[in-house]
Amino acid sequence: MTDGNQGFIAVHVGAGRHSQALKENYQKLCQQACKAGIQNLKTGGSSLDAVVETVIVLENSPLTNAGFGSNLTLEGTVECDASVMDGATLQFGAVGAVSGIKNPVLLAKRICEHQSIKIAYGRIPPSFLVGNGAHVWAQEMGIQSLPPEKLISAKARKIYKHYKRKIEDSTVDSYKYTKQRMDTVGAVCVDKEGNIAGACSSGGIILKYPGRVGQAGMWGCGTWAYKDKYSVGTSTSGCGEHLIRTLLARTIAEAISHNSCPITNLYHSMKADFIDSKFLCGLEQKLGGVIAIRYAPQEGVGDFLWSHSTNSMIIGYMNSNEQIPMSHMAVLPPHEVGKKAIVEGICFKIT
Repeated sequence: MTDGNQGFIAVHVGAGRHSQALKENYQKLCQQACKAGIQNLKTGGSSLDAVVETVIVLENSPLTNAGFGSNLTLEGTVECDASVMDGATLQFGAVGAVSGIKNPVLLAKRICEHQSIKIAYGRIPPSFLVGNGAHVWAQEMGIQSLPPEKLISAKARKIYKHYKRKIEDSTVDSYKYTKQRMDTVGAVCVDKEGNIAGACSSGGIILKYPGRVGQAGMWGCGTWAYKDKYSVGTSTSGCGEHLIRTLLARTIAEAISHNSCPITNLYHSMKADFIDSKFLCGLEQKLGGVIAIRYAPQEGVGDFLWSHSTNSMIIGYMNSNEQIPMSHMAVLPPHEVGKKAIVEGICFKIT
């Protein structure tokens, strides 16, 4: 990449239930993340570099459920999932249930980049590492690690103690509320030439079983990116199990890649392939969200779309030819949560 690369970045801080009191803080965080990504792009970074720099900002914030401040497992520990996909090479890298890594998305990126490196004796580089194995590999690669307890924020510990008591009291209603606190983070970036990359990072659902890996670490579930006639990229959030069963990141990417209206295609796919999916049959609520970019390199124009079936979803975006990033909180009426999906979006042009 040459200096002065132009592009567009989109981020999300989850599809779940966001506190109105923290709405402004979440939106400011989205804007900071977008600025970091665009700055990286402008100074010669690739789309993959930029999308990872963007997510690092989100992982470092105690506001989000990724990296520092992640939800705690049933045993009170932090276990993170993350994945990246480079649409230019179609290479993918992911980690699952990894502890003691400050920025899991950086580890996922390093795994992704190593897909093209030849290893002695014909061994195949890993594309997905979990648990202690991922931590050991990170240390070998010189990626920053720290004592696992250093990733626990005061907010996460407080929430853990609150819901642990509820679970011990067998309070069913509080369990349903817990399931809706799903603030996985993610981003998609495309440059002027159409090179696109996606990322997703999460600490998982509150009080998850140790060793559980959610959609953020799974192929085709947390993020997807590829470059063809259109450059297409997605990043998801919501209940990981719902997103895994529907392979939502890849499903949505394929739906909006057609020549017809991407907004219409996104809506139909969220309804047919998620809300009405046979793989989610019997569930009272289907909880998911996605950000998606479809960009036409020949025309230099694209669409940034977002959709969710949860209470809320907070997104941000920035064009390299603009000075100020934008952020927005999308809200679904309470009676429609888990039963319908809202779709919104904007058009953009990279010059």
